[in-house]
Amino acid sequence: MAIKYQSGLSFIRYFLILKKNDRHMRIAAIIVRFLLGVVFIYSGFVKAVDPWGFQFKLEDYFIAFGWDWMIPAAMVMGIMLSAAEFLIGIAFLLGIKPKLSTWSALLFMILFTPITLYLAITNAVPDCGCFGDALILTNWETFYKNLIIIILVIFIFIYRKKFGHYMKCKLEWIPVAFFTVAILFISFYGLRHLPLMEFLPYEPGLSMKPSEEQQDQYFVTYLDNRTGEETEYPADDFPWEDSTWMANNEFVSQRVVEGEAPEYLIAVFDENFDNVSSDVMLHPEFQFFVVMYDLDKVSEKAFEEVRDFAAQCESEGVLMTALTATPYDDIETVRHEEQLPIPFYTADDIVLKMFIRANPGFVLMKDGTILGKWAWRDLPELSEINLEELEAEFLKSSE
Repeated sequence: MAIKYQSGLSFIRYFLILKKNDRHMRIAAIIVRFLLGVVFIYSGFVKAVDPWGFQFKLEDYFIAFGWDWMIPAAMVMGIMLSAAEFLIGIAFLLGIKPKLSTWSALLFMILFTPITLYLAITNAVPDCGCFGDALILTNWETFYKNLIIIILVIFIFIYRKKFGHYMKCKLEWIPVAFFTVAILFISFYGLRHLPLMEFLPYEPGLSMKPSEEQQDQYFVTYLDNRTGEETEYPADDFPWEDSTWMANNEFVSQRVVEGEAPEYLIAVFDENFDNVSSDVMLHPEFQFFVVMYDLDKVSEKAFEEVRDFAAQCESEGVLMTALTATPYDDIETVRHEEQLPIPFYTADDIVLKMFIRANPGFVLMKDGTILGKWAWRDLPELSEINLEELEAEFLKSSE
């Protein structure tokens, strides 16, 4: 009897420990699910809010993999993938549709983890774009991040049946439908206008002017006629006002040490392929840039807006300039057909897509500082834009 009694106590003790550990594991699974929800929501949102940016990234993938035939589907795929990722995160965070969300997350990670390993090894695309332009990771950092995520997803997948429902299964479709509409609205708004949130550096207040450390340095060399010794001076720090010194010294040469190019100064070229970045982008007066990175993709209605605004700028004496990545031969054809009386300069298409997402998009600048940005659909009349107010708000604050 004693042996049976001790055996019974041992079984009860083992059962209680198991139940206690299981309870702890269930709590851990809920915490992990919550953390994964935050990650999936963030990753999906930053891509959904900038659908053009995610499209460009998917196009990079298709080109790198030799899947050029997939490029026309990049925008639709981008919107669907970012929405799916966001909704998985919402489901994790709110604890709804636990089985569907865990299965979806697992399939998501099974699909993309090998892709990130391939990118880490080959570096076919320098940046995976997993967090859009909000957070840039190296390919190896992305792969390690995905390894951690897939382990956590497997953990909550094992415990998926232990997650309870906070509402009836049919009612869970209500928040799913609400957040689906919300994230799709954010994406479609970014398509037709500008992103609701800007993660790129080219926003109002950014100055493209070089700092003092980045400016060119000039030096002059003079020969002392009395000693025959040559001495080099900074061009802004030698005794040129001393008439006696100037009489005894003879100019020999000048040396220029070119400064480092400002990080965000856009390199633009004229029709002779001369770099005119400083003259164009750092113009001291108000200047509107109409950015059309691909003239072939500009609609006739958008061209009408460009022509109308160019006429307004001309009547008010405000400079307007076009930037595009289209070759000059094609530029002349389009400028003639569309009757665009504005100067054109070329720049790298990737940089122009970072400058403003819309095609065309309008950017107001003065003295190298961005003062305002508009998609062509949102551009107000010139008379409605308070240039002085924008200058006071952004130009003064950047100095």
